[in-house]
Amino acid sequence: MKYACIDIGTNTVLLAIVEKAGQPVDVLDISTITRLGEGLKKRGVLSAAAMERTFAVLQRYSDIMKENNVGKLFCVGTASLREAGNSKGFLDEVKEKLGIPITIISEKEEAFYTYLSVKGDTFVKGGSVIITDIGGGSTEIIKGDEEGFVDFVSLPVGSVKLTEMFIKNDPPSTMEISSLVDYVKNLLNIPFRGDGCSTLIGTGGTVTNAASIIFGMEVFEKEKIHGHTIALKEIEGIIEKLKGLTSHDRSRIKGMERGREDIILQGILLLKEIMEYFGAQELTVSANGVRYGVLSEAFEKNC
Repeated sequence: MKYACIDIGTNTVLLAIVEKAGQPVDVLDISTITRLGEGLKKRGVLSAAAMERTFAVLQRYSDIMKENNVGKLFCVGTASLREAGNSKGFLDEVKEKLGIPITIISEKEEAFYTYLSVKGDTFVKGGSVIITDIGGGSTEIIKGDEEGFVDFVSLPVGSVKLTEMFIKNDPPSTMEISSLVDYVKNLLNIPFRGDGCSTLIGTGGTVTNAASIIFGMEVFEKEKIHGHTIALKEIEGIIEKLKGLTSHDRSRIKGMERGREDIILQGILLLKEIMEYFGAQELTVSANGVRYGVLSEAFEKNC
């Protein structure tokens, strides 16, 4: 049978379709930037335009799932849908018109599913792991070990929120970047450190797009970055390359995901600060994330 999970984030809507007949096998894994959380921090509600963009993508995903004969669907929403005052109306419309029930998951559930998404990967070599999932509206930092999920912290910012909070110029001014970095440094008061941690793992659009730029990909290829490492020096190099460029100029860089050029620098600045906080000289990339954690749980429970 084919299973699917849709993950509705602040910046991106992702769809994974997996066939389960013995070992799970990927059928399709796609993402679309809809910027659902655009302007949310200022207004407190989802804009009509953002909901319309996201609804259109969910409609397209619904057609794709029908074409692939998906037998079981899970759909989850994260930071923007947790925070927006008008989320219920959007959820009701999607369920009524598309037949897709959306479950808004808590910060802890989001962290747990992120942990599950990497738990069985071969690059998790034993010992404890720290996982960072940089989204558009929040960032989860998770600790796990062989026994399971240990602890997590959810930072109330991601690449979209940091952009709306600090960046007014294109390219950003030195002062804007400095203010953003200072803010992030003050946020990073994590109750657990990386002592004894065998692997620091990064997931989410910021991380995968950074890897895509480092690898110079003409077209995104998940299998080329999943499980590979990127060095802190490479992250610092991307920052130096991006910070003096306009969004238009960034969009022409090989590997840049279309629609992410205005927020990518802010996400990578956050990633750099997290790596330095944990004293990590490299990061292992996971191209999975929450949607794969949800499916992993379903397979374990034979749902």
